[in-house]
Amino acid sequence: MTVEEAFRGKSVIVTGAASGIGKEIAKQCAQAGARVLLTDVVPSVEDAAAELPGNQGWMIVDVSDRDQVAAAIDRVVDGHGSLDFIFNNAGVAIFGEVEIVTLDDWDKIIDVNLKGVAYGVKLAYDQMFIQQSGHIINTASVAGLVPVPLQTHYVATKHAVVGMGKNLEMEAVRNGISVTTFCPAFVESGMIDNNTVRGTMDVPDVRGMIPIKPHPTHKAVRTLLEGVAKKKPIVITPFYGKIGWWLERLSPRLAVRQHRLMYSQMIKRSAKLKRNAGPVSPRPKTPA
Repeated sequence: MTVEEAFRGKSVIVTGAASGIGKEIAKQCAQAGARVLLTDVVPSVEDAAAELPGNQGWMIVDVSDRDQVAAAIDRVVDGHGSLDFIFNNAGVAIFGEVEIVTLDDWDKIIDVNLKGVAYGVKLAYDQMFIQQSGHIINTASVAGLVPVPLQTHYVATKHAVVGMGKNLEMEAVRNGISVTTFCPAFVESGMIDNNTVRGTMDVPDVRGMIPIKPHPTHKAVRTLLEGVAKKKPIVITPFYGKIGWWLERLSPRLAVRQHRLMYSQMIKRSAKLKRNAGPVSPRPKTPA
């Protein structure tokens, strides 16, 4: 089944749709003929909806508030009679050493990256169970499959989302519900800019810490939607994310050495970036 065949005329909710991967998911779903409700915690989600073809809806939703998530689902079901797809995509990025990242940081990342997905899963699943149809897509990360230096808290939430998807898919298939877990690696998205960085990661541009070019967002999302159309349980992109995943499973000891080398290289890159930048103004605060 093609993406167009899978999404034409279907009802879709996308969380975290004001920018980055979420905005691109909403765009490509709308282009395929879906009826999309874009949700995000920031008002710019209205502008994102206005850019899309067709009369697409938008709604301010904080995914860490279960009542707001429920209201979005109710709106779609009341308007279209069913909920066909939900993309639990909203997430936050907080980077830094364990000793520097605060407990408030832990609370925030768990509330959005884990609880926000859990609320979307449970509330959408209840509706889809009644329908005996539907598809739940959860955005995790390659960080949900392998360790990533300076992201212990982020990795913890993304591993949880991957585990959630594996178990959910096992039960859901008996009720006509499909589940896909999306594991992108380094993708050019809004999260690169709208992040909280501490310690070693607190550099003028986080991109300079990573020795690879970010994967274009539109290509990553197209790969995702093609996987969803085929009802794949997991979608990993780009290719080096798959290589890392296979290495983790086939040779854990070699994988550990690779991760430690990456950690050392990131520390060196951080020091170089800070030296080259010289005195810098405080980073602007990003929206919560």
